[in-house]
Amino acid sequence: ADGHFDGLAYAYYDTTSSRAISSVTNAISMQIRTFSTDGILFVANGTNNYVILELKAGYVRLRLRFSGSSGAEFVIDNGIRISDNIWHRVEFTRDRFYGILNVDGIRSPNDKRPQSGERDDININHIIYIGGVPNGNSVAENLNVGGNYSGCLRNVNFNGNSVLSNALDGQANYGYVGNIARTSDCNTVPQQFAAAYLRSEFSSISVSWSPVAAYDYTFEFWFRTTETGSNRELLNLEASNNVVVTLNEGTVTMLLISTFTRQSSKRKVNDGSWHLFRLIASSTAIGCYIDNEFLNINFSQPLVQRQFPQVTIGLKSIRGLVGCVRGVKIDGVIESIGSIKFTRSSVALNSCTIQNFCKPFTACFNNATCVNTATSFTCSCGSNSNYEDKYRRNCEEIFIVNPSATTGWYTIDPDGPDGPNLPFLTQCLADARVATQISNNFELLTTIPATSEYNGPGSYTANVLYRDGPVSSSMNITIGQAAALADISQSCSQTVMYRCQNAVLLNTPGTPYGWWVSRNDEKIVSWGGAPTNSSRCGCGVTNSCFNRTKMCNCDANEGSTALEDFGTLTDKRYLPVKQLRFGYENVGNNPHAFYSLGKLSCRNRAFPSRVVTFTTQESAIELPNWQSVFNGNIEIAFRSTISNGTLLKNTGRLGTFLALSVQPTMVIFSYNLGQGGGNSILVVRSVGNTRFDDDQWHRIGLSFTLNRVSLRVDDFPEVTNTSQSAHQIARLDIDSSLFVGSDPQNCSCINTLWTGRTCQAPKGAHFSGNNVIEYKANRILNSLPNGIQDISFNFVSNATSIKIFDVQASNSQRLEFGLDQGQAYLSTNGDRSILKGFLSDEQSHKVIISPSSNTVSIDGVSNALVNIPSILDSPTVQIGSSSNNALISMCVYNVSFVGIPIMAYAFSDPRNLSVTMMSNSNNQDASEATCISGSVKTPVPTIKVISTASTYTTTVATRSSSAVTNPPYSGLQAGGIVGIVIGILILLGIMVIIYVKYVNVTTGEYPTETENVDNGASVKYNMGKNSVATSNGRKE
Repeated sequence: ADGHFDGLAYAYYDTTSSRAISSVTNAISMQIRTFSTDGILFVANGTNNYVILELKAGYVRLRLRFSGSSGAEFVIDNGIRISDNIWHRVEFTRDRFYGILNVDGIRSPNDKRPQSGERDDININHIIYIGGVPNGNSVAENLNVGGNYSGCLRNVNFNGNSVLSNALDGQANYGYVGNIARTSDCNTVPQQFAAAYLRSEFSSISVSWSPVAAYDYTFEFWFRTTETGSNRELLNLEASNNVVVTLNEGTVTMLLISTFTRQSSKRKVNDGSWHLFRLIASSTAIGCYIDNEFLNINFSQPLVQRQFPQVTIGLKSIRGLVGCVRGVKIDGVIESIGSIKFTRSSVALNSCTIQNFCKPFTACFNNATCVNTATSFTCSCGSNSNYEDKYRRNCEEIFIVNPSATTGWYTIDPDGPDGPNLPFLTQCLADARVATQISNNFELLTTIPATSEYNGPGSYTANVLYRDGPVSSSMNITIGQAAALADISQSCSQTVMYRCQNAVLLNTPGTPYGWWVSRNDEKIVSWGGAPTNSSRCGCGVTNSCFNRTKMCNCDANEGSTALEDFGTLTDKRYLPVKQLRFGYENVGNNPHAFYSLGKLSCRNRAFPSRVVTFTTQESAIELPNWQSVFNGNIEIAFRSTISNGTLLKNTGRLGTFLALSVQPTMVIFSYNLGQGGGNSILVVRSVGNTRFDDDQWHRIGLSFTLNRVSLRVDDFPEVTNTSQSAHQIARLDIDSSLFVGSDPQNCSCINTLWTGRTCQAPKGAHFSGNNVIEYKANRILNSLPNGIQDISFNFVSNATSIKIFDVQASNSQRLEFGLDQGQAYLSTNGDRSILKGFLSDEQSHKVIISPSSNTVSIDGVSNALVNIPSILDSPTVQIGSSSNNALISMCVYNVSFVGIPIMAYAFSDPRNLSVTMMSNSNNQDASEATCISGSVKTPVPTIKVISTASTYTTTVATRSSSAVTNPPYSGLQAGGIVGIVIGILILLGIMVIIYVKYVNVTTGEYPTETENVDNGASVKYNMGKNSVATSNGRKE
């Protein structure tokens, strides 16, 4: 049954008394059609628990509270826009603590509730309400639900009960209160709820009338907008006293033109929800309600003439409101905006398509403010906002990003935007080794008073304050901020100095009178230049103290000579110094002591800590469930000599995943975040001689927000993907384990760049004969950064003549790469150039064709050519050729056509529509493969051996280019005996040759593509001993 709710009515189902519902599962489903942005859809509650389904700012929200005692409320939002007056299907299912909210097939991401250890049932023993609750009902007050719903509902079901249909039919324990109009399809919207959409700042709705009273009249309507601009005209009143009502960044301002008197509202109304505007005119004043807030302006003198007002909603003279209007009432009577009484310009009737992109989810992070626009949102980053790359971690990064930077004061953020410490101002020194320095309050010599209160060990305390800038404007830096800098730095140091006369310092081996306190409040009994807690000063390490029997100069307790212990603290685990402690043995001996503490000075980025070594390709670390719905950051550092590897793998529900992998010159992040855009790839390529398999540390940063994904590698430029969905759906819906190193539980390589058992080999294709993989671009392609148009691939082949790669652009430009008599060639528009090297050797060869530099590189050796054409105009790419010999074989991998991963497209599931597989003569497609040297095999011909006893067929590996067929035996002819003898002799000779050749070929060491053998291993086969062993001694 369909029912239209008028914003006051509600339906109900009485579950009190013996009809209480208690369960660990729930199911709610309904269809909804409305212009409303807020309202109650469904309320079912009991004692201290409930299920509430409601509209909030134009989106569906579900609220849950279980029967446990914690009182915690769980909220599930869904980003599908509802308030557009078309039918939407809403479904919620719960199984204990696991709930799913689904709108139009789009599942909410934050639907997995944590198990709190409490009861997981919901006990409903009050009245269930549909579409609203009674006015003044305690349920609404206690549960903080909104107003009643206006719009259509149909097929409302709860736990299998058709609650709305039963209520409208008046069945026992069901019913409804108010006006719920039964309708078959809700196509006709009651006039008070029919919306009109003012599509642009030039849109307007105008009406004039003659009020019943001479001076008193009212005009009201509901409106919704997300406008953020200034001077947006909401309403213009033309009467004896003209009035303009405008929106200024969401605040309503009413201006009386004759006196320039104005009143402004306190609340903002540009939140995308419906708001009531009601104009009230009298002979002495003009006023308006904005929801419940009243603005009023008195006239300078009462009106004496009868009023004939004209009202314009939207544009009159400046810029009009962009938004929706409904429920226009003139003197309390509802009017149709579509009637001839109204004049309309650029208005869409029975429509409202605006959306608040800043709701229901938090769209901006790091203290940024979300600003809604007509088609999207922006994040306004104020002075309190911090985000990745707004501030660098230390001075070294500042000077890498900006080589022209000079010594000065800069803001840094050592632990990043997600760390607990705020950014701070510090001094950067642009010397040969860039230093980050933090000042303190004891850099100048400070005297320790020789008074009795400082008699005894550590009786004098100097608390160190660190400063963030020039002294004139400095503010304190916390120990945590300075420690964060030390943590990320390769080295840090602070100098300490103690100048003395009759004043001991460490007093080793006796009780120390001086020491320093680390950042972690540890007492450190040692001084600069000596190991931590060694009870020595620097001179005690070098045996050069004033008194050689002492460990510090000052421990000589010399009264006639001023001594000094000066040195540098370098153990950054304890820095910065938090406190200095000193004391005198006897102030009666006229002691003198001074001290100073140098700046905390840190250099370079620290080597990664918490290092884990993976010893096999199957090694992995499984981290617990990791789900970052909207704002996630992952940082990882790696070093390796392996060419290809998986760093991170995470698989979620409904095809969502992320995979981070590395190749010698590329770091690749592939993902699907459930936005309907399919799989995406971000790639950072190395520059110059930099490689990622160079056994040096490389740092990777991944960042996810609602509409942006980014990948950073070392100091290379960040690469990003941005997207705008039609709905504000969660970006990241991954709740499985996060695997570091590989994915031992799920090694499916579908929709990735990888293949093999552990998805660590680049995805390649094995071509047998004349099969082809064809890629067609339906547009002009873009160049890579810096105008590069490179085509790169690796291949392995045993053929001497073969076409490998062919590109035909729509503007008739053409490239062809292949082998001719084992020599590589490149043909450009029919002109063939022979390249260096013999490549028919079953070894892997790397080819880079670069039209932008007119070069072809093979295994790092560059061949300079003339005028290699650009092929970006809607090209068709063929790997393999239908004209290749049916008996040749090759394997092609690492294919990048101007950044397009053709192999990943060819073997995706479903296959990318831009790729076509063309079968060979035996009706076979090119197959997904791991390409390694020696892996190609010639397609095997069939040799038929026919004897007198029987005829049979067998398949053997051979390099022959043709089959051999023996004629059937038909009896001895003349000379047959001689022929047989000669034939036997020839056959024996052939057998001897084959045996010698077979022994020579099959005894030796060969690479293997058996997946059970570690990558890079080789298999040794000894025919005489009939044994097989791998090079690492393991039997596989």
